Amino acid sequence: MKASRYNHFIPYSETNSIAYNALSNALALIENVKLEEYYRFVNDGIEFTDKKLCQDLIHGSFLIEDDMVDELDVVRHNMLRGRYATNTLGLTITPTMDCNFQCVYCFEKEIEKNCYMSDIVQDAIVKILEKHTPYIQALTVNWYGGEPLLAMSVIEKLSKRFIEICANKNISYSANLITNGYLLTYETLELLRKLKIEFIQVTLDGGPKHHNIKRPLKGGGDTFWKILNNLRDGYDLLPRVALRINVDQDNISAGDEISCYLKEYGLMDKVKPYFGRIRNDNECYHDEKCINACDFAYMEYEYNVEMEQSRFSGLDKIYYPISKSSFCCADRSCSYVIAADGLLYKCWSDVGNIKKSTGNILEPFNDLNSVYLKYMLFDPTKILPCKECNILPICMGGCPFQRIERGTQQCLSEKYILERCLKDAVENLQKK
Repeated sequence: MKASRYNHFIPYSETNSIAYNALSNALALIENVKLEEYYRFVNDGIEFTDKKLCQDLIHGSFLIEDDMVDELDVVRHNMLRGRYATNTLGLTITPTMDCNFQCVYCFEKEIEKNCYMSDIVQDAIVKILEKHTPYIQALTVNWYGGEPLLAMSVIEKLSKRFIEICANKNISYSANLITNGYLLTYETLELLRKLKIEFIQVTLDGGPKHHNIKRPLKGGGDTFWKILNNLRDGYDLLPRVALRINVDQDNISAGDEISCYLKEYGLMDKVKPYFGRIRNDNECYHDEKCINACDFAYMEYEYNVEMEQSRFSGLDKIYYPISKSSFCCADRSCSYVIAADGLLYKCWSDVGNIKKSTGNILEPFNDLNSVYLKYMLFDPTKILPCKECNILPICMGGCPFQRIERGTQQCLSEKYILERCLKDAVENLQKK
């Protein structure tokens, strides 16, 4: 027997430690005297006297057979299986890159915005779905922009076609919408419900002062109260809503401000706020204003804990990291990002940058495109520092866009807050 490379043992109390394995996701408390026995076996080869302990460690994959295949090969196998799976089709669709906002940190500032999706491009998208129907069990659609609600007619027409095809082929259908919220009126929410849009992301960057500076209307004008009133007025029709709070050095207290407004407007049970980190993607902002990854990780986690406690009357959510096969849609083969003009991309952040396009939906697809291959052939199990990292199964190399754009690894927040996450998870499990 030998120790897994993905073990984590964290002091918890005078008598116990936390045992966590990032590949199997096993989480347990282990008595310190038993942990010492584990270390004597691993470091000095002294056989276990506690056979039950040995069995438990094997069950959680803290100990693995000497002749077991290399765990890196297991991670690579899981990655490839997820990356090239064909049972789910993911479509991220930008019906327009036009926008009614002029956000100061927008990474799409230089993109041509007056293009709206034509019927020809819509037909081509439907053909992609029809091509995949013999193989898929589920279709997931993300409506993106620009501001997608400016092209509500496109969303309506395509959604109805998707829903009909999926119903006829017994395919599960789900749809999400990312919107700035300004056009999210009661009437629009009624239509979105009919179109089976089950999740909406809206953004408020703090209270009126900070938000209106960062996210004004195009040509000038405040937007905060319009968005908040839309959420309040449409309360009965709201699906699951994630409220993104983009933070930088200028609005560190944005989370507290938003929480107060959500409580005042009675929205806490429908709207879940969370932090987004403003980054200088596509040279759209200022590096000195951006919060570094480590500091952001702690800010984000503390706010998430605070929100869970306030939303559920002190009953904390039990959360700890779990392994994944791929990072996001950008490194999955059965996933397409489709711009209004029909150009294809692998990542949302690339939309509008023609040099990052991987093809055109109106033309035969060529998977020899260099951008496509950069996203699809990256293997974190073969490069440093990823292949030696003991949280690789829960990170899988980090954000593909950041890795390609900046040439550096983009580690997940869990790298910085793993110990805190695991301690909170154990405490909450004990409460239950």
